[in-house]
Amino acid sequence: MEACNLTLRGPDADAFADSFLEAKAMEGKRSLNKRGVRNAHRYEGTGFTQIAYERGSAYDESWLMVSVLVETVDDRTRTVVVLVGGGGEGPFKMEELSLRRLREGEGAVGQAGRFATVLEDIERVCAELEVTVETTWETETEDSISAKLKREIFSS
Repeated sequence: MEACNLTLRGPDADAFADSFLEAKAMEGKRSLNKRGVRNAHRYEGTGFTQIAYERGSAYDESWLMVSVLVETVDDRTRTVVVLVGGGGEGPFKMEELSLRRLREGEGAVGQAGRFATVLEDIERVCAELEVTVETTWETETEDSISAKLKREIFSS
């Protein structure tokens, strides 16, 4: 499982959960093979919003669980905890990722690749809202497969 904690700041930080869920709903509708995003759920409580959905592979019948917890700090600040994990089958099984796949530029594969994609999606929504994003912590180490994939995806 990959995880991180983000801090979002800006006058429209309160709109993040709605905008992110709307982006996921549109992604599910645009998916040609209906494998992009499915089963999106939202739960709201006092001071927090929980968003959970399944993210699929474009080529294989393999799904990954994505959980995004948005907590209110104040009117202009939200903390976001992102958890991404797979069931250990198909392309999301981390042990089956190879250096050959990394070298060939297949960056959006497996749990780590999908984690980087979710972070990109969050950053895109925040950019549209003109909200700054600060990473508080991540589970990865610099030499992990996740870190290598993220560097490759964000530097391309």
